Amino acid sequence: MRASTVCETRTRRPHTTDSPSAAYPRACAFGANGMGPLTGHNRVLSLYWEPPATCTIKDMKKPFNFRTISLTLLLLPPLATAQTIYPAANPPQDINAQLARTAAGLGVKLDAGDIAVPKANEPAPPKDNAMPMGQKWGYLVVAYHAICAQLGDAGVLPWRDAAASFDQISESIMAAVAKTQYPPRQAGQPSLLAEEGFLRELEEVSGAKFTSGNTAGFLVDGPASFAVKDRLIKEAKKSIYIASYAFYDDTTGREAVEMLLAKQKEGLDIKVMVDDKMANTFGGKLLKRMKAAGIGVLRYTDPERSHDYLHVKMMIVDGQYAVIGGMNFGDPYSHKGDGLKWRDTDILYTGPSVQDSLAVFARMWNPRIKDASGLVEAPALEGAGGAAARIAVLHHNPPVLRPGILSSVIKAMYGATRRINIENAYIVAIPALTKAVADARARGVEVNILTNSKESIDSDGKAMADVILQSMKAFAAAGAKVYLKQGQTLHSKFMTVDGVFCNVGSYNLHPRSERYDTELNINLLDQASVAQIDAAFAKDIAEARQFTDQERNQKKPGWLSRIVGKYFFSQLSAGK
Repeated sequence: MRASTVCETRTRRPHTTDSPSAAYPRACAFGANGMGPLTGHNRVLSLYWEPPATCTIKDMKKPFNFRTISLTLLLLPPLATAQTIYPAANPPQDINAQLARTAAGLGVKLDAGDIAVPKANEPAPPKDNAMPMGQKWGYLVVAYHAICAQLGDAGVLPWRDAAASFDQISESIMAAVAKTQYPPRQAGQPSLLAEEGFLRELEEVSGAKFTSGNTAGFLVDGPASFAVKDRLIKEAKKSIYIASYAFYDDTTGREAVEMLLAKQKEGLDIKVMVDDKMANTFGGKLLKRMKAAGIGVLRYTDPERSHDYLHVKMMIVDGQYAVIGGMNFGDPYSHKGDGLKWRDTDILYTGPSVQDSLAVFARMWNPRIKDASGLVEAPALEGAGGAAARIAVLHHNPPVLRPGILSSVIKAMYGATRRINIENAYIVAIPALTKAVADARARGVEVNILTNSKESIDSDGKAMADVILQSMKAFAAAGAKVYLKQGQTLHSKFMTVDGVFCNVGSYNLHPRSERYDTELNINLLDQASVAQIDAAFAKDIAEARQFTDQERNQKKPGWLSRIVGKYFFSQLSAGK
């Protein structure tokens, strides 16, 4: 493993906002627009309803904390073996039920330029749920870096200032959302997401503009997505750029490498970017093989944030086609192997927004490449095409005080007048999200939320299952319909509003994505493709179960979940 300094001594780079004009408000009151201040019974200030004292970032600098350092040593072993807590997780399921949720199973024709979705071969049912030792080691590595990152950002190290709290981030987002000429409307009125002025405000708070003239189609589950990815690679003429959290040494990873090596021999420009820390655990031999063959391989790391992760999943082919979403190059995502088969979502799009995606890839790639001949070019847009979808590309590179992805999610929720559907693998809500759900329900808007149950969550997330349920208690109390996944793991990450808007990508609605993971999502305006993913959502909740009264009345999570909630997922409250 690459050597790294434990809990790096480097001073963090200053907090930024996605918009140069955004500034952190010391106080905020939003009553005039129907979005009350983050006070009172609507506010969830911590996972366990313990209000912190108000403070500034400067106030949060703390003396050296030996108790927390000791906790780090105690926390690593249980996190490494957390997958044994719920042994009934991920039981093998009927593969026909899994494939029923693919794009083909939805009966929706995907129209995205010249690329169609070919029929995917049905993978064999999983043989068992045994996790490879390498994957267990990978989770230990994640736990180690998460704890080190948290120690640095919590203000317990004397040489590092604390990061902005999630209350401060929430207040910054809500202040930006409240600056509007379009106050939230009651249920039944026309959706604000059909108002051009509201969409301009959405662009402002997210820091990303919509481009017109795109086509888009959702790729629901691995067989649909990897059928498209494989075909795109095989038919590529000029270039293939891939960014992935991990590139697994399994059937999917090996098949992808063979295809990429074949295209390399044809003279194509091929670049593969993966997270550096994950590359030490997954697919290291494959990466070396590609690099030896002349493929550009970048093990992504940020020297100023050495414990953060590249969580982006993106593939761009010939500068014309882009696929983003939740799927890495591995069997649990593609369903090609005999093991786990997760429920996940990607999206394929073409048009001017692909150039915006290429620009994001270039921003991540170019500063880390010494050889100028290996740089990525991102040509300017040449004008919109004739297709209907409007897309804004959102790149999240923490730490930021007003994050673009979460800000756009919250803003869109305040534009809803009919229905909000949220499907996200790991929801540990920060106050702004909990308040947006409560305010939507107060306006009469239907809110449906699907996430993992204790039984379905993957081994990496076992210790946070109770933490997720704590957030679900707050949503259910506000009147949202909460559903918990059954069977195999949910890894999908999207939200739709009023049947016209979707936010989709790699971003999980939990503090880790917000503070430590580089992410890529898009905002999509396209009634036809949103109808496709809403249909997939309807199938997903039909196969899920509703949040029960017993879970709603659970008094206190287990000791490991409490520790994980407070330290591993950064829910340290100010003044504690």
